[in-house]
Amino acid sequence: MKSAAKEACWRGRLRDQAGSGLSVRAFCRRDGLSEPSFYAWRRELEKRDRERTAGTDAGATRNTAGDTAGSAGLVAVDVIGVFGEAMLEIAVAGGVVIRLREEASAETLERVLSVACRQRAAAVATDNALEREVASC
Repeated sequence: MKSAAKEACWRGRLRDQAGSGLSVRAFCRRDGLSEPSFYAWRRELEKRDRERTAGTDAGATRNTAGDTAGSAGLVAVDVIGVFGEAMLEIAVAGGVVIRLREEASAETLERVLSVACRQRAAAVATDNALEREVASC
């Protein structure tokens, strides 16, 4: 099985476990999964996400609070200085980073976020379709 398919399958399993209300042990037992494999994939996917984010965050300051913006898949917003110019940075789940000049209008911000949310929803729908296609990892 291709790595992308395995990754999609395990991302789905991690989401399912998080939403199940079950402990990892109970979830793995219920679904017939190896608990060590579950933890190994969780570490691997967290590592991949960090690497993707690190590649797009060069020179940016990080929000140490770790706040997230909820179900839209958006994370905390930081105002950063790049080459002496104030910037608004929005990191979207999946490694996408949006950078706007601080003086960007509210309408511009609203349009950009609307497009980002639609694209994120389309990506999730694609992931879900791939997960349905992959019967077993």
